Amino acid sequence: MKTTNPNLGLNQESEGVREPRPWLQKHYQEKRERTIRLVKAAVDQLIKEQQTVTIEAICRKSVEVDPDHRGVKKSAVLENPQAHAYYRQHSNSYLVAQARKRTGKSAPVKAVPERIDPRRDVDRARYRYLQMTKPELVERLLTVEQAYADLAEQQASLQFMWAEREYQARAQESKKTQR
Repeated sequence: MKTTNPNLGLNQESEGVREPRPWLQKHYQEKRERTIRLVKAAVDQLIKEQQTVTIEAICRKSVEVDPDHRGVKKSAVLENPQAHAYYRQHSNSYLVAQARKRTGKSAPVKAVPERIDPRRDVDRARYRYLQMTKPELVERLLTVEQAYADLAEQQASLQFMWAEREYQARAQESKKTQR
């Protein structure tokens, strides 16, 4: 059974699969081609101007290169396979993100944090943290917090032991002076 939504311009099968009405096929094809044409023009212009190719930059630049000054939206770039492929091919940020995902990062965070040198190179440590993924940073933070809590507990225990020994030493000293 087919249900028709007059607002969508689509035929909708009962399984939820949508297929465009035949008379709109040409219109949709023109829109796809317009998106591809504008994305290519925007990317080429960004490269020519030595600017970073991002989806946001493509959307901004497409308004400038579009004779109608409408440009393209982010969803059009993402949903159009050819336009998205052209963006991916020329985007350094996309390639870097994909390379980061592919490598899967280095070894997992150690359960016990290694000794931290107080004279360490803080900029290098910052860079190392910036290269970590969010889950790796969360794991590192939880590990360091746990180590800090353990050290605080150990310090409190040592302080009580020291206070008790001090008390015992004074008690023995007072017994010696009383004799």
